[in-house]
Amino acid sequence: MITSRIWKYGVLAAALAVVAYKAVPHTVYGSDHREAPTVDAIPEGDLTDVYAFTDPNDSTRVVLIMNVNPFALAAESSSYAFSPDLLYQFKIDNTGDAREDLVIQATFDQAGQGQTASIYGPAVPTVTGARNVLLSSQPTATGTFGTMFGSGSGVLAYVGLRDDPFVFDFAQFTRILNSQQDLFRAVGPFRGRAVRSDGTSGVDIFAGFNVTSIVVSVPKTMLRGSSSKINVWATVSQRVPTRHGAKTFQQFERQGQQAFATIFVPKPMRDPFNFAIPENDVANYSSLVPDALTTTDNDGSGNTIAGRAALLTSQGVATLPNGAPLLLGSSFVNTSKDLLRIALLPDVLRLDLDLPVTNPAIGQFGLQNGRTLNYSSIDAPLQIIRALADVHFPSGVAGGGPLGSRAALNCVDFPTTCVDRRVLVVLQGTQFIKPDASVIDMTTVGNDRTFLTTFPYIAPPAPLPGEVGTIGYPVQQ
Repeated sequence: MITSRIWKYGVLAAALAVVAYKAVPHTVYGSDHREAPTVDAIPEGDLTDVYAFTDPNDSTRVVLIMNVNPFALAAESSSYAFSPDLLYQFKIDNTGDAREDLVIQATFDQAGQGQTASIYGPAVPTVTGARNVLLSSQPTATGTFGTMFGSGSGVLAYVGLRDDPFVFDFAQFTRILNSQQDLFRAVGPFRGRAVRSDGTSGVDIFAGFNVTSIVVSVPKTMLRGSSSKINVWATVSQRVPTRHGAKTFQQFERQGQQAFATIFVPKPMRDPFNFAIPENDVANYSSLVPDALTTTDNDGSGNTIAGRAALLTSQGVATLPNGAPLLLGSSFVNTSKDLLRIALLPDVLRLDLDLPVTNPAIGQFGLQNGRTLNYSSIDAPLQIIRALADVHFPSGVAGGGPLGSRAALNCVDFPTTCVDRRVLVVLQGTQFIKPDASVIDMTTVGNDRTFLTTFPYIAPPAPLPGEVGTIGYPVQQ
């Protein structure tokens, strides 16, 4: 049972998945939906999520997905499309230096849903970095909005309106930050959502909203380098008039892993982050990521992975219904304080083409192997980081020893002045959007619409309000 000791000591054991070091301001957004000033004004270029996974129907192929146009209303579905002034790209690094070796580019000939898409590549880019040039070759495939199309080279594509696959109880998250609620789920005197008859208490705020999607499937042989490991990220760039014509573009948006910028990059830095390139991420952003706990006590107070697991367990937040079971227990082995930095930087999706699609890969290959549509993209990282992120607790608690050179969240004044209420968001280790019986299953996300079993895999768009399948929201407790 949760006691007051949680609020004195245990809360911050799970903090750093949402509290990304001391400088992060209160304003945050779900995944990368409307996360920076520039993209807020260009919804057609606002990347919400990126996915990369082995095709479940053909292990020789890779599926890449990028979504833009967040919060697209089903009632206004005909108004959403891609911009003819933007260049959409999947970038692939197959040599391990976080610099693109291959690109897949998408352009559109006009505004509106009557547009035709041209897919170029995979091919070696003319230039690399934030300034981009349209490939000079003929399109690999062309097709119209809302259709699937392909080519003799083996490239298959879809562009069109789809259901937003991201799942997050962002409304409750906001209430917690604003002191209107305390937890995702109510426990004792602490405010939160009540448990419903189906065993859930969370609400997917993205349910009922659509996005526009670019989905591309290609043979793995087109992307493979000297090893089976590739890095994938997506970018969107604006046309830049030059003396060379209209084929030059400047990057203003990028995404690799889900929610990295949202969680770890302070809002004043969001635009510069989106303008930057992955090969510079380690140098530019390592200071924003805290040290990882190891199997060795790093401050003399029992501040180890096992100590953190024991703390969470003793406070009742490692068991249902008050919290999620630990994804990483006391037996997890780590010898590097830089594990989180290695896993998170550079901000790319790491995909081993030869690993099973569901195989987790913490460390060298990131927090997951690629990213599938059905992966718990918020719960899993929160669970992992609450078990590993170093925290400077009050004296007498594991983590309450001398700060020294540790890169840890400073919580020595908790509970009176400890940073902010974002620490409460990850206390329970889950949003409780899924039924309790499947909370620990990280291979299901609890999306509002069923994903397809065939290409393009992402679910069809949400229906018009009032039609069968319309998503309703419960009254806030």
